[in-house]
Amino acid sequence: MTNVLTFRVEIDGLEDKIWRVIEITDKKTVAELAYTILATFDSVAYHLYKIKYKDKVYDSWIDIEDDHSDIPKLNATIIKLSELDLVKNDYLEMDYDLGSTTTFKIHFLGCQELKKGTGRHYPYIVSGAGRGMMDDLSNFELKEIVNDIDQKGYSKYKFTPGYDRTIKYDYRDFDLNSNNVLLKGEIAEIKDKYEEIEYE
Repeated sequence: MTNVLTFRVEIDGLEDKIWRVIEITDKKTVAELAYTILATFDSVAYHLYKIKYKDKVYDSWIDIEDDHSDIPKLNATIIKLSELDLVKNDYLEMDYDLGSTTTFKIHFLGCQELKKGTGRHYPYIVSGAGRGMMDDLSNFELKEIVNDIDQKGYSKYKFTPGYDRTIKYDYRDFDLNSNNVLLKGEIAEIKDKYEEIEYE
C-alpha cells in the first residue's frame, strides 16, 4: 500500500510569509522530500543539505562512509519516507547550505492512502505563500529583506537563478499553478545534480 504524506514546510523565522503544503508519497526517499522543498522554494540547489528527525541526521553527502565527522549520518538517497515511521504532528528540520544556512521547519500533518485515478501526480504543492528563498543568504538575512519589502511596499532586490539571468526578487510573487507545472522537471534536475555518479 502507498500512502500520501502531507507536510507544511516553512522557512524558519518567516513562517507566516514563506511556506508550502506539500503532498508526497511514502515511497519517495528522504532526499526526494529535500529536492521537492528546494524546487518549490526556488533554490539553485548547489549546496549540501541535511534533514534531522528524532536524533538522526539524513544527509545529502552520498559517500557517507568517507565522512569523518563525529555525528553519525544516514544516506538520505536510500531511505524511504515510509521507513521514518512518522507520527502526525511530528517535526523535522532541514538545513540547506551549511555556510549561509536556510533552515526549513517541516511539520508532518498526516497521511492518507493513495487513491488511483485522482488525477494528481506527486509530489504536489497543495498551497503556499511567498516566492521562496535566495541562495547564499541565511534565513535571518532573508527575513531582513522581507521586512524591508514590507516596510517600503516594493523590492529593490535581485537574484541570479542558475547564473544565466538576473531577476527581481519579491517574496510576494508566488504562483501556485506554475509552481506545480514546473515542479517535477525541477526535482529531476536537482536529483541529477546531487546523485550524479562520477566515473573515473
